[in-house]
Amino acid sequence: MESEIRALSEKALPFSLAGKLFDGIRRQIETERESASGEAIREHAADLAKRIVRVVEEPEPIFSETLSPERMTELERRIYRLLKEGDPATDVVKILDLSDREAARVLNRMESLESSDVFLIKPLLDEAMGLKTQIQQLEGTTQVGGLTPTERDLFDELQSTMESGSTQIGRKTEQLRLVEEDILGLDKRIREIELEIEKLYEKHHVSKEKADFIEECDNIASVLNQFVVRLRKNKVHLLQEKTFEMYRLLSSRSGLIKDITIDDKTYEIKITDRSGHQIRKSALSAGEKEVFAVSLLWGLAQTSELKLPIIIDTPLSRLDSTHRDNIVNNYFPNAGEQVIILSTDTEVDSNYYRSLKPRLSGAASLEFDQRQELTTIRQGYFWEKGHG
Repeated sequence: MESEIRALSEKALPFSLAGKLFDGIRRQIETERESASGEAIREHAADLAKRIVRVVEEPEPIFSETLSPERMTELERRIYRLLKEGDPATDVVKILDLSDREAARVLNRMESLESSDVFLIKPLLDEAMGLKTQIQQLEGTTQVGGLTPTERDLFDELQSTMESGSTQIGRKTEQLRLVEEDILGLDKRIREIELEIEKLYEKHHVSKEKADFIEECDNIASVLNQFVVRLRKNKVHLLQEKTFEMYRLLSSRSGLIKDITIDDKTYEIKITDRSGHQIRKSALSAGEKEVFAVSLLWGLAQTSELKLPIIIDTPLSRLDSTHRDNIVNNYFPNAGEQVIILSTDTEVDSNYYRSLKPRLSGAASLEFDQRQELTTIRQGYFWEKGHG
């Protein structure tokens, strides 16, 4: 039992003795914290004085009469002197001189010790000393004249109680050892977490700039997406207008067509008649389909505003005379800035050629030599002079 108490004392007794000083340590820490606050105020007295004086006039004056610059300066000087002098009660000698983090760690450690089994050592020692005294008295009684049966029972009971106390001390000693190991492990973990937090703060400052940049890019992308959606709707609407504009000029059924609409999401094209019924494109004749396709190409060229060359191959082969007249007179001259028409002499005949000639920059014909199996280009249209 003595060896167990000695081992427990070596570990726990210093904390038990220091426990009487915990309240004084707490008061000293609080006093030094207040002193540090006073020093901070005195250190920044000039800046605080200026800010206090500005509050008198901003955001609006609190006096009916505005203070003159001289009075403002005097007020600032008095406040500065008051702050600089500080509270004499806060001027204390720093015995511990702990940082906020160190002070918090000391307070937490004291609170942990107070709630542990450290301070149970003294009651156990007192109980052991009392038992020892009773044993000595009983031994003296035994030496003098022996023990009565009642005294023997009492002796056995006290001895059992002492052994039980010794067992409890052993258990508490082991519990205290485990608690101390836990405290050491927690202290180590706290230091590791503090280092991790410092590293995270450093990373946060760097990553915040990147996050702000990414957020700004996302906002720009969102605005651009909205612009694309609106632009697509406007372009589709313009394509509708230009396509229908040319279709009215080219189609012999233009009087029966009320509108041509294009869905701005699926780009599906619908043709409706004057009664509001949809006309299926499969119901159009081959000539009407070609007129519709030419009108759509015209609409695309006008909507894109790209000055691309237009090549038209055998454009009139499937059209009746009305549609041919409309395309020759209305489409060919306006299809683009550079238009190449690949036609047979039965499509663009002499009448159509005469109508188009003022707008032509040149004409040529392709001539195939069966003997040589060779195609050559000859200047001039089929019947023009200079051919061959």
